[in-house]
Amino acid sequence: MDRSRSFAARGAALLIVAATAACAPDAPGITGPRADAAGPSSAKAKVTVPSAPQSVTAVAGDARATVTWKAPASDGGSAILGYRVVAAPGGAAVSVTTTSATVTGLTNGTSYTFTVVATNKTGASRASAPSAPVTPAATTTSARWLSGYYVGYERSLYPETSVDFSVLTHVILGAAQPTVTGGVTTDFYLGTAGPTMARNLSARAHQFGRKAILMVGGAGAHDALASAASNAYRPTFVANLLRAADSLGYDGLDVDWEPMYAADQPMALQLLRDLRAARPRMLLTFPIGWVSANGAADPWVAQVAPLVDQLNVMSYDMADNWGGWVSWHTSALSGAGADHPSSIASTVAAYRAVGVPAAKLGVGVPTYGACWRGPTTMRQTLAAADRVVASDNAMSYATIASTYYTAAAARWDSTASAGYLSFATPTGPQQCTLVSYETPQSAAAKGAWVKAQGLGGAIVWTLGEGHVATLPAGQQDPLVKAAYGAMVP
Repeated sequence: MDRSRSFAARGAALLIVAATAACAPDAPGITGPRADAAGPSSAKAKVTVPSAPQSVTAVAGDARATVTWKAPASDGGSAILGYRVVAAPGGAAVSVTTTSATVTGLTNGTSYTFTVVATNKTGASRASAPSAPVTPAATTTSARWLSGYYVGYERSLYPETSVDFSVLTHVILGAAQPTVTGGVTTDFYLGTAGPTMARNLSARAHQFGRKAILMVGGAGAHDALASAASNAYRPTFVANLLRAADSLGYDGLDVDWEPMYAADQPMALQLLRDLRAARPRMLLTFPIGWVSANGAADPWVAQVAPLVDQLNVMSYDMADNWGGWVSWHTSALSGAGADHPSSIASTVAAYRAVGVPAAKLGVGVPTYGACWRGPTTMRQTLAAADRVVASDNAMSYATIASTYYTAAAARWDSTASAGYLSFATPTGPQQCTLVSYETPQSAAAKGAWVKAQGLGGAIVWTLGEGHVATLPAGQQDPLVKAAYGAMVP
């Protein structure tokens, strides 16, 4: 068969058809191939609305519920653009683009079910089957808090689905990061897995009747935070922070602004005021630094106190070879002196002296230690080369317990209410001669002291570093358990 003659004949036929159509009285002009022309080999499937979302479940919280679901079996031939979740009774609703949402404004004590509708460019699906009913309830909390920081980069140390909330009152997820123009990134150092991890953690907290707080900022975020909180970008920043908290199911925000310079203070105060005005019932927490016993606290902190629920002292990393210092504990409860001027007791006294209420103050329980290289005991005169060579991350409690601890090396300083390890020769991967660290005994001492002093509570940095997965279930968080047992009940 002569293919060239066949193709030529077919082309001529097509030209005749096109010309006839162009000459027809009611025919539109033909300017080229029609994009919507349909033939036996190019027919398009009809685009319809999606099928209904599947497997809708809900977990109740305090005046809220976290709802999750699976995508429709069919998107109708067009990408899903979003979902709308509706509560019954009452009709409270929220629209999202993910397969999880938090519905707020619910009435505690009322039973609710939830349905979900999916939307594509054609329209909305029918509603899903309703979730099983759940009943929001007010969270019963202790007069004191134990707030544990969970950071995304330690997920492998302690999966969010396994966190023991029997020894916590709050969890603080680190960290949402500000952008200089008021945006908020929520990958939590995990890329696209970050938001899923965040929702898992908040849902688990609410399942156990605990509160979940979203940390914003942290070390290295100062410049972006200061820009985002400036007059130019603060309204956008506040809106984005609230949107992130709602989307991920969080009850409040932890504004971690460090370092805090004098020029930052007006912006920080206004940011807290705007957040409080936008959400009067939202939890707000604010970490503050420890204070040298040779100095005084900044009175500015007393202005922050009325705006927040927790003012938590980052009472760790409180010693090094800082000119005139002797070797000292990383987080001593007491015992500060002229040549080792750091302790929790002296720091709390300094903040109380400038008007910060005791009930707003929390203290730090670090789950990591400090590796000194040079000195072998506490209050030892330091040579120029003596210093702390490792702390956070490298010297986690789990690592110290498995790699450095021996009964022969263990010491207890009753003046400081702190433990440490003493080695005659450099020991372990970091070649430590002295290890200052939190022990269950010192964590319990801090908890008892918080209770006796009428303070608000304590923070733990971090849950992952203190988790010892090789211990029996119920005993894998010894520092957190010791502090909680001494302070919260």
